[in-house]
Amino acid sequence: MRTGDGSIGKEISLPAAKAVTNWVKTDANTAACDLPGGHGYTDGKFDIYWPGGARYDVDGTIATNALSLDGGSGTDFPASATSGVIVCKQIAINVAIDGDALKILAVRLEYTDPSVASAGRVLFEDAAGDDIAALALTGNAAANVYDVEGGASNPFSGDPITGAKASHANANSAATLKICGVDDSTP
Repeated sequence: MRTGDGSIGKEISLPAAKAVTNWVKTDANTAACDLPGGHGYTDGKFDIYWPGGARYDVDGTIATNALSLDGGSGTDFPASATSGVIVCKQIAINVAIDGDALKILAVRLEYTDPSVASAGRVLFEDAAGDDIAALALTGNAAANVYDVEGGASNPFSGDPITGAKASHANANSAATLKICGVDDSTP
C-alpha cells in the first residue's frame, strides 16, 4: 500500500478510431488516405496504426474526407495500398503529475468488450509541450504500474507533467484510458 498527500485519478473516454481507405505512401513520413464520410475529424495531430507498425504525433490536414499526413515519429509509413491502416486524432488530457513526488502510478487502456486487445498510446508532456514519458498500451491488458516507492524506475521525473495526449487503434469501439496514482509533495 502506498500513501501520500495527493492522489491522481483520471478516466478519459477515447472515441473509436477510423479505418481509412486509398492509402498512399509518398515517403517514410508522408502519406495520404481517405477517411470515412461523417468522420468528424479536423486538422491536428494524429497517431497512425497498422499491422506491424505505428507512427505518432503526425500532422494531419483534412479536405472533406481526404487526410494528408506528414512528420511524426515511429515506424516508417507502410507501402501504398496497405490495408488495415487506422488513424486516431490525439485526445488532449489535462493531468497534473509531479513525477519527482510520485509514489505509484498505474495506466490502463480498457474496452467494453474484454476480448479487444488493440494498441494504444499515451504521451505525457510538461507545460512547454516537451515529452516526459510515452507509454505503449495494450487494450484490456494488466495496467502499466510504476511503483516508484517500491523501487521501480520513474519515467515521469523531471519537469512536472501538465498534460497528455492519447490515442488507440480500434475503429469499432471507443476506449477508456485510466490513470491513477499517489504522490507526496511533503515527504
